[in-house]
Amino acid sequence: MIDQGDEFLRIGAVAGTHSVKGWLKVYLITDNIERFSQGGYIFLKQKGSYNKYIISEFRPYKKMTGLLKLEGIDSMESAELLKKCEIFIPREIAEKDRKELGENTFYYFDIIGCDVFLNEIIFGIVTDILEAGAGEILIILDKSGKKHMVPFIESMVDTKKIGEKRIDIYPLEGLLDI
Repeated sequence: MIDQGDEFLRIGAVAGTHSVKGWLKVYLITDNIERFSQGGYIFLKQKGSYNKYIISEFRPYKKMTGLLKLEGIDSMESAELLKKCEIFIPREIAEKDRKELGENTFYYFDIIGCDVFLNEIIFGIVTDILEAGAGEILIILDKSGKKHMVPFIESMVDTKKIGEKRIDIYPLEGLLDI
């Protein structure tokens, strides 16, 4: 059991159970399903702690979901206890895989925490990224504490200064309701 959240990268969440034998249905937020290779490991966040589990088997299921079997989780009852847990890998593993990312492709942790600028003035900070049917949406907390959602598309979000932890946004008129 480990309690250090900054050491981890979220790659999915347990959406539910899939059989009486302890299979988990998982929602994926990683494009690299090899992170779920047999014999590998993941961490599940449970009650604020990160607990390590060995992967017995993984099968891609439907779009952005998979079926996951973990060592020691052999019944529906034990699988039920893991519902809604987020799935993580150590950040150092993700960093080793960074060279495989395409141009203008980032990890969520590169984006979350970035300062957001609107018209060259700091507007807020990225607090999360939502997966939507048509793409990702940035969740931005403005300086007054109000949350805004901005589609993460090239015409509205400029990531050229992401190395400086800065993102510039160009939302359509009326989108931000400010």
